[in-house]
Amino acid sequence: MNPERLEQLENLYNEALARPASERRAFLDRVCADDSELGNELTSLLNYEVKAESYLDTPAMEVVAGAMAETGGGVLIDRRLGRYQLLSLVGRGGMGEVYCAVDTRLNRLVAVKVLPSYLSGEPERLQRFEQEARAIAALNHPHICTLHDIGSDDQMPYLVFEYLAGELLSDRLSRQRLGSSAALAYALQICDALAHAHEHGVLHLDLKPQNIMLTRTGAKLFDFGIAELRDGGSASAEIPEADTRKQMRAGTPGYLAPEQFAGRTTDVRTDVFGFGVVLHELFTDEASRPDGLDVVIARCLSAEPAERWPSMPELWLQLTRIPI
Repeated sequence: MNPERLEQLENLYNEALARPASERRAFLDRVCADDSELGNELTSLLNYEVKAESYLDTPAMEVVAGAMAETGGGVLIDRRLGRYQLLSLVGRGGMGEVYCAVDTRLNRLVAVKVLPSYLSGEPERLQRFEQEARAIAALNHPHICTLHDIGSDDQMPYLVFEYLAGELLSDRLSRQRLGSSAALAYALQICDALAHAHEHGVLHLDLKPQNIMLTRTGAKLFDFGIAELRDGGSASAEIPEADTRKQMRAGTPGYLAPEQFAGRTTDVRTDVFGFGVVLHELFTDEASRPDGLDVVIARCLSAEPAERWPSMPELWLQLTRIPI
């Protein structure tokens, strides 16, 4: 995306933002009548709010036009890593920094997660960063954020993710009810995405509404920053308890399964627990929940892993039987 295009996008974005919400659609239709791509970019950007928070606590994919106009931020702003021109910092945490960037070869917005040189010298952080890349690179699913590229520039490893245009599930839930049909549709998409991850030996381990983006094509699961990749393509395989102690309390309180919080062995049922919390929140504001849903959620949230649904495919099947 060349500087002229970015300037045009920024100017039109600010002009649209200054108008009453009821007038923005007509304004976009008028100024973008001959440029549908520009209209789509502006529409996506106007649906966003920039969250300049930790990558682990806030999704890496909060890349928006507001971020492109941002002047404050990380020391790498305006830096080029490989073919990616970094525009603005949108997140910083213990696992790195996330920038809104332009892929100069393909002329598209992307999100670039960087492990700065002062962090890449720490073996544990570098190992975790590389593990995240291996975990998400193993996945190819319509409801999981896509990893486009990996690289290193001047001793700074980076990951390049697809640009997700939409709204965080957490933001949507904070402002309006989804309705039972929409809530169940999103639940099934997330469940299917997790089933795919587990089939390829990946445990997400940080399920929460802040890590789910609602896009035009449905829900997208992302932020695999603390994911575990199990050998042999089976996320059900247990690992020694000594290894899992590094995971103690990694993740977000309120969404952690008891065994994860205590640093004990995790498996697919750990994600079943996190999914159960998200499922509960999807239907929290419903006046009356669909028949059978409370039973499904209760089993997800069992304290003992052996009492939960044993797999995401079986849980998905149960959700398809919920009457809406």
